[in-house]
Amino acid sequence: MRMKTVESKLKEIVGEQFPGMSYVFDDWKAIDRKLSKVSLPAIICVMPVSGVFTFSRGRVKDKPNCYVVFMDKVPKDADGDENEEVYSRMKDMAKKFVSEVNKSGYFEPVEGDVPYDVITEKMSDILSGIGVPLSLRESAYSCV
Repeated sequence: MRMKTVESKLKEIVGEQFPGMSYVFDDWKAIDRKLSKVSLPAIICVMPVSGVFTFSRGRVKDKPNCYVVFMDKVPKDADGDENEEVYSRMKDMAKKFVSEVNKSGYFEPVEGDVPYDVITEKMSDILSGIGVPLSLRESAYSCV
């Protein structure tokens, strides 16, 4: 039986705690194509480009450097108020997401300052939202 990956754990959290939200996992190029085929708003996990393994006594924990994005549609050429409404809603979603990640028990708690990037009117579909870099260390070791 294959162990759950960090990415599959995040997908599970979204599926259980965020009904009505689509989940997309891929690289940026594929994400752009996939977002035009799913209902919005969406939680996006960009494929990690780096991470850290922590080894201890023949076991290992994974800690990928994730970038989780929360996006929804905005009108073409949206003004500041329209973009602010969407990215503020997505900030609330991101706060709830981090809270649910912490409650899941899958990861060591995310605490302290968590930066975010505001993303406005990007992608093929006109979307705005926020991106949150998270380094999620698994709470349990797995055998190697």
